[in-house]
Amino acid sequence: MNQEQKRPRTLRELKDKLQEQIDFLKRSADSYDEGREDEAIRLAVSLRILLHDSKRNKSLLGQLNMKNSLFLDSATTFNPQNKLPYEGLICIAMLTSGPRYVAMLDDVPEKMKEVSFENWWNNTVFVDKQKRELSRKNLVLIATNQDGGAHVDSTLNEIYAAISKDSALGWVKEDQAGVHPIEWAERAAIRQIAHEVLKYLIPGYTKKPKKTDSFIVGQVSLTETITPIPNKIRPVQPNLKIGRNELCPCGSRKKYKKCHGR
Repeated sequence: MNQEQKRPRTLRELKDKLQEQIDFLKRSADSYDEGREDEAIRLAVSLRILLHDSKRNKSLLGQLNMKNSLFLDSATTFNPQNKLPYEGLICIAMLTSGPRYVAMLDDVPEKMKEVSFENWWNNTVFVDKQKRELSRKNLVLIATNQDGGAHVDSTLNEIYAAISKDSALGWVKEDQAGVHPIEWAERAAIRQIAHEVLKYLIPGYTKKPKKTDSFIVGQVSLTETITPIPNKIRPVQPNLKIGRNELCPCGSRKKYKKCHGR
Protein backbone atom coordinates (compact mmCIF):
# COMPACT_ATOMS: atom_id res chain seq x y z
CA MET A 1 0.00 0.00 0.00
CA ASN A 2 1.29 3.44 -0.93
CA GLN A 3 1.84 5.34 2.33
CA GLU A 4 1.41 8.65 0.46
CA GLN A 5 -2.13 7.93 -0.65
CA LYS A 6 -4.59 10.34 0.92
CA ARG A 7 -8.31 10.94 0.88
CA PRO A 8 -10.10 14.26 1.30
CA ARG A 9 -11.57 14.97 4.70
CA THR A 10 -15.33 15.21 4.91
CA LEU A 11 -16.98 18.47 5.93
CA ARG A 12 -18.05 16.79 9.17
CA GLU A 13 -14.44 15.85 9.93
CA LEU A 14 -13.26 19.40 9.30
CA LYS A 15 -15.95 20.82 11.56
CA ASP A 16 -14.98 18.35 14.28
CA LYS A 17 -11.38 19.51 13.97
CA LEU A 18 -12.54 23.12 14.21
CA GLN A 19 -14.39 22.39 17.46
CA GLU A 20 -11.29 20.62 18.74
CA GLN A 21 -9.14 23.70 18.10
CA ILE A 22 -11.76 25.99 19.69
CA ASP A 23 -11.69 23.79 22.79
CA PHE A 24 -7.88 23.94 22.82
CA LEU A 25 -8.00 27.73 22.60
CA LYS A 26 -10.51 28.03 25.42
CA ARG A 27 -8.62 25.70 27.75
CA SER A 28 -5.26 27.33 27.13
CA ALA A 29 -6.80 30.81 27.44
CA ASP A 30 -8.38 29.92 30.78
CA SER A 31 -5.08 28.43 31.96
CA TYR A 32 -3.23 31.58 30.88
CA ASP A 33 -5.71 33.73 32.80
CA GLU A 34 -5.06 31.66 35.94
CA GLY A 35 -1.40 32.68 35.79
CA ARG A 36 0.26 30.11 33.51
CA GLU A 37 1.50 32.62 30.96
CA ASP A 38 3.58 30.06 29.03
CA GLU A 39 0.23 28.77 27.70
CA ALA A 40 0.57 31.60 25.17
CA ILE A 41 2.88 29.33 23.18
CA ARG A 42 0.16 26.68 22.92
CA LEU A 43 -2.36 29.35 22.00
CA ALA A 44 -0.06 30.31 19.14
CA VAL A 45 -0.07 26.74 17.82
CA SER A 46 -3.87 26.61 17.60
CA LEU A 47 -3.93 30.07 16.04
CA ARG A 48 -1.46 28.96 13.37
CA ILE A 49 -3.54 25.87 12.57
CA LEU A 50 -6.71 27.95 12.30
CA LEU A 51 -5.34 30.95 10.41
CA HIS A 52 -2.06 30.52 8.55
CA ASP A 53 -1.95 29.58 4.87
CA SER A 54 1.37 28.54 3.35
CA LYS A 55 2.47 27.12 0.01
CA ARG A 56 2.22 23.59 1.39
CA ASN A 57 -0.64 23.80 3.87
CA LYS A 58 -4.01 25.53 4.05
CA SER A 59 -5.41 26.86 7.30
CA LEU A 60 -8.37 25.10 8.88
CA LEU A 61 -10.56 28.19 8.53
CA GLY A 62 -9.42 28.43 4.92
CA GLN A 63 -10.49 24.85 4.25
CA LEU A 64 -13.89 25.67 5.72
CA ASN A 65 -14.14 28.97 3.76
CA MET A 66 -14.44 30.86 7.03
CA LYS A 67 -11.95 33.66 6.46
CA ASN A 68 -14.18 35.85 4.30
CA SER A 69 -16.16 37.39 7.16
CA LEU A 70 -14.97 40.40 9.16
CA PHE A 71 -12.66 39.82 12.12
CA LEU A 72 -12.79 41.85 15.35
CA ASP A 73 -9.81 44.14 15.87
CA SER A 74 -9.45 45.09 19.56
CA ALA A 75 -6.18 47.03 19.17
CA THR A 76 -6.01 50.71 20.04
CA THR A 77 -5.63 52.99 17.03
CA PHE A 78 -2.12 52.99 15.59
CA ASN A 79 -0.74 56.42 14.76
CA PRO A 80 2.44 56.12 12.63
CA GLN A 81 3.36 59.70 13.62
CA ASN A 82 3.49 58.81 17.32
CA LYS A 83 7.11 58.91 18.54
CA LEU A 84 6.44 56.50 21.40
CA PRO A 85 6.49 52.69 21.19
CA TYR A 86 3.12 51.11 20.46
CA GLU A 87 1.56 48.03 22.05
CA GLY A 88 -1.95 48.03 20.67
CA LEU A 89 -3.31 44.78 22.11
CA ILE A 90 -2.13 45.00 25.70
CA CYS A 91 -1.76 47.28 28.71
CA ILE A 92 0.08 47.21 32.02
CA ALA A 93 -1.58 45.84 35.15
CA MET A 94 -0.33 46.96 38.54
CA LEU A 95 -0.48 43.81 40.68
CA THR A 96 0.52 43.41 44.30
CA SER A 97 3.37 41.29 42.95
CA GLY A 98 4.43 44.09 40.59
CA PRO A 99 3.56 45.41 37.12
CA ARG A 100 3.10 43.14 34.13
CA TYR A 101 1.64 43.22 30.65
CA VAL A 102 -1.89 41.86 30.36
CA ALA A 103 -4.40 41.15 27.61
CA MET A 104 -7.32 43.56 27.79
CA LEU A 105 -9.86 40.97 26.57
CA ASP A 106 -13.24 42.75 26.35
CA ASP A 107 -12.14 45.62 28.61
CA VAL A 108 -10.72 47.65 25.73
CA PRO A 109 -10.55 51.48 25.68
CA GLU A 110 -11.84 51.74 22.11
CA LYS A 111 -14.74 50.05 20.37
CA MET A 112 -13.63 46.92 18.53
CA LYS A 113 -13.43 47.41 14.77
CA GLU A 114 -14.54 44.98 12.10
CA VAL A 115 -11.84 44.45 9.46
CA SER A 116 -11.01 41.96 6.74
CA PHE A 117 -8.92 38.95 7.69
CA GLU A 118 -5.91 40.16 5.68
CA ASN A 119 -5.93 43.54 7.42
CA TRP A 120 -6.47 41.97 10.83
CA TRP A 121 -3.71 39.37 10.33
CA ASN A 122 -1.13 41.77 8.92
CA ASN A 123 -1.85 45.04 10.76
CA THR A 124 0.87 46.35 13.10
CA VAL A 125 0.31 45.55 16.79
CA PHE A 126 3.80 46.36 18.14
CA VAL A 127 6.27 49.15 17.38
CA ASP A 128 9.39 49.22 19.55
CA LYS A 129 11.70 52.12 20.41
CA GLN A 130 13.65 51.57 17.19
CA LYS A 131 10.43 51.78 15.11
CA ARG A 132 10.55 48.07 14.28
CA GLU A 133 7.10 46.55 13.78
CA LEU A 134 5.38 43.23 14.39
CA SER A 135 1.95 42.06 13.23
CA ARG A 136 -0.37 39.37 14.60
CA LYS A 137 0.96 37.05 11.91
CA ASN A 138 4.56 37.73 12.96
CA LEU A 139 3.81 37.00 16.62
CA VAL A 140 1.96 33.75 15.98
CA LEU A 141 4.47 32.33 13.49
CA ILE A 142 7.55 33.27 15.52
CA ALA A 143 6.05 31.80 18.71
CA THR A 144 5.16 28.61 16.83
CA ASN A 145 8.16 28.13 14.58
CA GLN A 146 10.95 29.56 16.74
CA ASP A 147 9.88 29.91 20.38
CA GLY A 148 8.64 26.45 21.30
CA GLY A 149 5.19 26.00 19.81
CA ALA A 150 6.21 23.44 17.20
CA HIS A 151 9.97 24.04 17.18
CA VAL A 152 12.66 25.63 19.34
CA ASP A 153 15.00 27.38 16.94
CA SER A 154 18.65 28.05 17.73
CA THR A 155 17.98 31.69 16.86
CA LEU A 156 15.06 33.96 17.67
CA ASN A 157 13.62 36.92 15.78
CA GLU A 158 15.44 39.97 17.13
CA ILE A 159 12.38 42.24 17.50
CA TYR A 160 10.32 39.49 19.16
CA ALA A 161 13.17 38.77 21.58
CA ALA A 162 13.61 42.46 22.43
CA ILE A 163 9.90 42.89 23.14
CA SER A 164 9.82 39.68 25.17
CA LYS A 165 12.77 40.12 27.51
CA ASP A 166 14.28 43.59 27.01
CA SER A 167 12.91 47.10 27.44
CA ALA A 168 12.17 47.52 23.73
CA LEU A 169 8.74 49.01 24.48
CA GLY A 170 10.19 51.61 26.81
CA TRP A 171 8.81 50.35 30.13
CA VAL A 172 10.72 49.03 33.13
CA LYS A 173 9.89 48.17 36.71
CA GLU A 174 11.94 49.27 39.68
CA ASP A 175 12.17 47.37 42.96
CA GLN A 176 14.67 46.75 45.71
CA ALA A 177 16.77 44.56 43.41
CA GLY A 178 17.10 47.31 40.80
CA VAL A 179 15.56 48.22 37.45
CA HIS A 180 14.26 45.46 35.18
CA PRO A 181 12.34 45.29 31.89
CA ILE A 182 8.69 44.29 32.16
CA GLU A 183 8.71 40.94 30.37
CA TRP A 184 6.40 38.84 28.20
CA ALA A 185 4.59 41.54 26.22
CA GLU A 186 4.36 39.09 23.31
CA ARG A 187 2.60 36.49 25.45
CA ALA A 188 -0.07 38.95 26.55
CA ALA A 189 -0.58 39.99 22.91
CA ILE A 190 -0.97 36.37 21.78
CA ARG A 191 -3.55 35.91 24.54
CA GLN A 192 -5.48 38.92 23.19
CA ILE A 193 -5.29 37.56 19.63
CA ALA A 194 -6.76 34.28 20.88
CA HIS A 195 -9.57 36.28 22.50
CA GLU A 196 -10.33 38.04 19.21
CA VAL A 197 -10.46 34.69 17.40
CA LEU A 198 -12.74 33.15 20.04
CA LYS A 199 -15.10 36.10 19.65
CA TYR A 200 -15.06 35.52 15.89
CA LEU A 201 -15.78 31.80 16.18
CA ILE A 202 -18.23 31.75 19.12
CA PRO A 203 -21.29 34.02 18.82
CA GLY A 204 -21.75 36.09 21.96
CA TYR A 205 -18.42 35.07 23.49
CA THR A 206 -17.21 37.54 26.14
CA LYS A 207 -14.54 37.62 28.80
CA LYS A 208 -13.01 40.37 30.93
CA PRO A 209 -9.78 40.45 32.94
CA LYS A 210 -9.91 39.59 36.60
CA LYS A 211 -9.78 42.69 38.80
CA THR A 212 -9.50 41.13 42.26
CA ASP A 213 -6.05 42.41 43.09
CA SER A 214 -5.13 44.86 40.39
CA PHE A 215 -6.16 47.77 38.34
CA ILE A 216 -5.58 48.00 34.64
CA VAL A 217 -3.72 51.10 33.58
CA GLY A 218 -6.07 53.16 31.46
CA GLN A 219 -9.20 51.38 32.62
CA VAL A 220 -11.85 52.61 35.03
CA SER A 221 -12.36 49.72 37.44
CA LEU A 222 -10.34 49.75 40.63
CA THR A 223 -11.11 47.22 43.37
CA GLU A 224 -11.09 47.91 47.08
CA THR A 225 -8.88 44.91 47.78
CA ILE A 226 -5.75 46.56 46.38
CA THR A 227 -2.81 46.73 48.77
CA PRO A 228 0.03 49.27 48.47
CA ILE A 229 2.32 48.35 45.60
CA PRO A 230 6.06 48.53 46.40
CA ASN A 231 7.10 48.38 42.74
CA LYS A 232 7.47 51.46 40.62
CA ILE A 233 6.87 51.65 36.89
CA ARG A 234 8.30 54.29 34.63
CA PRO A 235 9.23 54.86 30.99
CA VAL A 236 12.81 54.26 29.97
CA GLN A 237 13.00 57.60 28.17
CA PRO A 238 11.44 60.14 30.54
CA ASN A 239 12.91 63.17 28.76
CA LEU A 240 11.28 62.40 25.42
CA LYS A 241 9.32 65.31 23.99
CA ILE A 242 5.67 64.36 23.70
CA GLY A 243 3.07 65.90 21.43
CA ARG A 244 -0.17 67.05 23.04
CA ASN A 245 -2.23 64.59 20.99
CA GLU A 246 0.07 61.60 21.51
CA LEU A 247 -0.62 58.91 24.12
CA CYS A 248 0.71 59.78 27.56
CA PRO A 249 3.79 57.68 28.43
CA CYS A 250 2.40 56.94 31.90
CA GLY A 251 0.37 54.12 30.35
CA SER A 252 -3.06 55.63 30.93
CA ARG A 253 -3.88 55.41 27.19
CA LYS A 254 -5.18 58.97 27.38
CA LYS A 255 -3.85 61.73 25.18
CA TYR A 256 -0.96 63.58 26.81
CA LYS A 257 -2.92 66.85 26.91
CA LYS A 258 -5.68 65.17 28.95
CA CYS A 259 -3.33 63.38 31.32
CA HIS A 260 0.13 64.43 32.55
CA GLY A 261 0.27 67.23 30.01
CA ARG A 262 -2.44 69.18 31.82
